[in-house]
Amino acid sequence: MKNLIFFLAIAISILSTACGSGPGAEETLSKDKLTELIRSLEGTLQQQIDQITLDTATARTLADRAEEFAQRFPQDTLAPYFLFQAANVSRGIGDFDKSVELWGRIATEWENYRRAPEALFLQAFTLDDNLGDTQRAQQQYELFLEKYPKHPLANDARLLLEAAKAGKSSNELIREFQEKEQRE
Repeated sequence: MKNLIFFLAIAISILSTACGSGPGAEETLSKDKLTELIRSLEGTLQQQIDQITLDTATARTLADRAEEFAQRFPQDTLAPYFLFQAANVSRGIGDFDKSVELWGRIATEWENYRRAPEALFLQAFTLDDNLGDTQRAQQQYELFLEKYPKHPLANDARLLLEAAKAGKSSNELIREFQEKEQRE
């Protein structure tokens, strides 16, 4: 009987440990391991760049892990970089809301990041072009122009802002430019 109780205690211990580390359990990775995982996911997606579709599960995992990294290590210079990559990937798989959210975080939480102006511009462009939210897009274009009036994307932002105010999509704007060029 003593052996049976000992055996059951060990079995229960093993089962409770196994249940806590199964496939559904979240594992807290060290900074280095998390960085390595994100880099690996980036590499996997980079290999798929010439394919018609990206692996959406890998893309979503990359976005989730990038957000985890930024939340856990906000002072690390890789935080905004990883979020920017995740925003690009999210937009690439059609998760426009996620890309807008991530670019917005970069623009507000990492204003000194060298690509923060681009993140703000891409946030506005995605709101406008992909989500059709011209009101929010206009606000973001205006904010971009207020903060970065001399940025290389400022002229594009001005044109897109005027198009959004006129109710024109970026595709309509491009078509108008092409027609104008053909006439000249």
